[in-house]
Amino acid sequence: MNTEGFEKLHKLSFSTPSLFVTLAILSFTVTLMHILNLGVLNFLAFSIILLLLKPVLRIKFNLNRYLFFLTFISISTLLTNAISRYLNVNPSGIFVAFVTTTVLYYMAEAEIIEVLVASFVASFVFYPNPATIVGVFFGIIFINFMNKNINGYNLRLCFKSFLLSWLTNDPSYFESFLKRHAKSFKGWIKCLRIGNVKLVTTSFHPGPMRNIGGARLVERINSLKDTVFLHSPTDHSLNPASAEDVDKLISSIVCDGIEIKPMKPFDLESENYVLTVFPFDKVRLMFVSGKNCLDDLPYELNVDRAIVVDAHNAYCTSFKPNVEELKELVKKGMEFKSEFCNVKYAFKKFRVETRSICGSVAVLLLDYGFERYAIVVIDGNNVKLEFRREVEEFCAKRGFKAIVASTDNHSKTGISTKFTYLPVGSDERDRVIFDILEKCFKLNFEDCNVSFSKRDVVIDVVGEDFCKFINEAEKMSVSIAKLYFALLATSFALSIIL
Repeated sequence: MNTEGFEKLHKLSFSTPSLFVTLAILSFTVTLMHILNLGVLNFLAFSIILLLLKPVLRIKFNLNRYLFFLTFISISTLLTNAISRYLNVNPSGIFVAFVTTTVLYYMAEAEIIEVLVASFVASFVFYPNPATIVGVFFGIIFINFMNKNINGYNLRLCFKSFLLSWLTNDPSYFESFLKRHAKSFKGWIKCLRIGNVKLVTTSFHPGPMRNIGGARLVERINSLKDTVFLHSPTDHSLNPASAEDVDKLISSIVCDGIEIKPMKPFDLESENYVLTVFPFDKVRLMFVSGKNCLDDLPYELNVDRAIVVDAHNAYCTSFKPNVEELKELVKKGMEFKSEFCNVKYAFKKFRVETRSICGSVAVLLLDYGFERYAIVVIDGNNVKLEFRREVEEFCAKRGFKAIVASTDNHSKTGISTKFTYLPVGSDERDRVIFDILEKCFKLNFEDCNVSFSKRDVVIDVVGEDFCKFINEAEKMSVSIAKLYFALLATSFALSIIL
């Protein structure tokens, strides 16, 4: 599922400068309007009406966005009036009405009729010219253009609920939209317990974005004591639809299962992937790493008597898995013979947050006597390949074979208009991982018992139709932006000549 289309639109619509910069520009433009006698009292009345409309329409702008909107309107007013004076004509409020209509509709809980009336009243007070209503009609054209049903989902309502969640940091707007079309799915939660450490994986995907639905899954699991989330082969169609579904998953975690005995680990390779297997007598823990590229792996790679982990550790802009190659590799990993051995463990989890690390770094060290392993699980959305290799080399020099995995955490997707998400290794502060590893290599190893449990669970997921809808919506994002700019340009021109 591609969420970049919605992110492009909210980035386009709601990127704002700092409050200080906004205030400085607004003060300057309002002063100019007063000096040039360009209806500064009308502008102030327009500003006050917007404030009064905030509780009526349940508008979700904060102070910075409110002032930025007024700054945008004041600048447009200076431009239209300057050109109108040059042409010796009287300007109208078509541009102001169009912008106000579209911004209020997508930033408010109110229905469209309420917004249209409020927008016309506010714009008419600013520009008491009958032509102002043309701007409201332009707003209707744009809103109606987005009123398309794709795969049973309404694009206008989806975008509105997404923006309201993004503006307020309240996931319930978008989750309510998702729940209307959610599909029930029977999945599972698996837990491998090594000593006190609980490695938890699930058939569900930790998305779609920010704090919405399953995007909180990783944080919830990692917040449990000595517990680490591992990303299984799954996809965005299996994103939990709401916070309630995540709660149900968390309450289904059980780690007191059957006792299993450790066996000697081994590696298998194919053309594009490396499979690191930690076998036990009744189940196998298998990490799939990409040699050059790795992202979401197909659900069908999950097999009985195994915990298959999509290590999500080779970031690339486009990834298409070779399913047959992966199936054959996993099959070999299940069939490869190994022998019983002893294992000791050491573990520590650290609270870490950077632009690319979402909350934690967990290090599980395993000592098999003949070889030592460092399973490094970084709470982030994929890992830059060069950074992963640097971690692997760092560990190798200290006598440990490293398996680097990320959680595919989507909590930073859509959280900022500056970027969607960054793979681990993109932020210089990510290098704290090397200090963490140095501390972990000094830990004392302990004997351990190992157990495995699996529990089925049924929750609501977003489903494949929603993913198809998002992909189609992403394709339309450029057309939507083009139409909006075309209507902006047209309304600006008509504000001068009508």
